Amino acid sequence: MLPVLVLATCLLSVPVQAPHLVPADKPGSLPRDSKDQQGVLLRVTTREAILSHRDIFRDNTKHRDIKPEWAARWKAIDAPCTLVVAFGSWCSDSQAELPDLLALTKEPNPFVTLHYIGVYRDKMVDAADWPKGIAPQAIEKVPTIWLFELQPGGEQKLLGSIVETPPKGQRMAEAVLELLEKAH
Repeated sequence: MLPVLVLATCLLSVPVQAPHLVPADKPGSLPRDSKDQQGVLLRVTTREAILSHRDIFRDNTKHRDIKPEWAARWKAIDAPCTLVVAFGSWCSDSQAELPDLLALTKEPNPFVTLHYIGVYRDKMVDAADWPKGIAPQAIEKVPTIWLFELQPGGEQKLLGSIVETPPKGQRMAEAVLELLEKAH
């Protein structure tokens, strides 16, 4: 019985290493997540880069049915505003929720500026990656989506956010539309 107890005690004292970012191995390639060895999108990026980055984003977006009512509501947004989207390309919640937003925004709305920021597991973002006029926000979970409304004089006012999952059991597209409809 004693050897088992000693072994269990030894196992408890082994430090657990958190996943870390593996630097890119050649110019132009992405750093990799040490947990799954896949490339990680970091910093400011685009809808197109997200869709081409990992198959799961492209496949999940392709299979998202955006209701005609939602498409009409998206086109009806006519107040200048900015959506800042912090996501982790390594994150299962981002992989599940972000495709709904990507599907909704397939057709650009000239009043809505989309600003995507890829983060790693530490969720740290360089202040320079935030849109001009928008103060950096703390990121606790991904995806997080913030809505900022352009004020007279160029100031951006925070109107609301969605953290990790949509409220009330909604799909992300519907939650984003409700958030956008708060803009004047």
